Amino acid sequence: MTEAFNLGPLLIPTGPLILALSLIFAIILSHWWAGKLQLDKIQVKGIAENAAWFGLVGARLGFVALNWSAYATRPWAALYVWQPGYLYSAGLLVGAGYVIWQLTKSSIEQRGAFFRVLMGAYLAAGIVFTTATLSLGLLKQPGIPGTGDTAPDFKLKDLSAETVQLSDLAGRAVVLNFWATWCPPCRREMSLLDELQKSYDEKGLSVIGLNLSESPDMVKSYVNSVGVSYPIWVDAPSGKQGFDSTRKIFSSYGAVGLPTTLFIDREGVIQRIYVGELSRGFLQNQAEDILGN
Repeated sequence: MTEAFNLGPLLIPTGPLILALSLIFAIILSHWWAGKLQLDKIQVKGIAENAAWFGLVGARLGFVALNWSAYATRPWAALYVWQPGYLYSAGLLVGAGYVIWQLTKSSIEQRGAFFRVLMGAYLAAGIVFTTATLSLGLLKQPGIPGTGDTAPDFKLKDLSAETVQLSDLAGRAVVLNFWATWCPPCRREMSLLDELQKSYDEKGLSVIGLNLSESPDMVKSYVNSVGVSYPIWVDAPSGKQGFDSTRKIFSSYGAVGLPTTLFIDREGVIQRIYVGELSRGFLQNQAEDILGN
């Protein structure tokens, strides 16, 4: 699936956008359908809206509970709802529970009709979400690796001017983070990536920061100033034969904005591509997944 698209200066993640539009569709459809059946449109619409909000809160709280160790020292980070980290199965249960609770408060004569409208609206929204997601997956450009594909090898330099290749990490899980010094969310998440490297290195995970098109000297100076220790890979000196360009690698993955992070398992297969700022809980969750824990 295309992970994000540019709208002017904005980078819009497709997954959250499709989810938001699907929920709005469910609310509008429930309101229209209730009117057709001569039910209380306002009441039905209100239940549909609140079910969406309760579902999102439940999804967030479910993820936080499942990854509590990542939030224990900074529990207020659970309120950073713009960051990744939602357990949608928990959201579905909470949203459905809210609907059932509301239906018990309505008259017996109306419960069946209310249930059919709300269930039908959200079922239709689920079909819209699934269809849109699958359709975007079909739009993937030929030759662009995505989830389930093997990550192509490439050759760059590290900050010590040593030659490095992705294939050097064979047998290890890899978090490959495209970043740049001019990107504020990239800078904010560097400390989290550094923590991840230190916590999971002995378990077989490597974090690689792949800087996009900046001079090695400038990148080295910046990395030293922020004090992160995970490997940073950069372009080879201009004109160096046999090396890849970071811009070319970025484009070859179909990436459209920074930061972009790939989660690659021990077999070299891409398990997740995420566009946008990372969170501690999301990083921990994805690390466990690609390590097979």
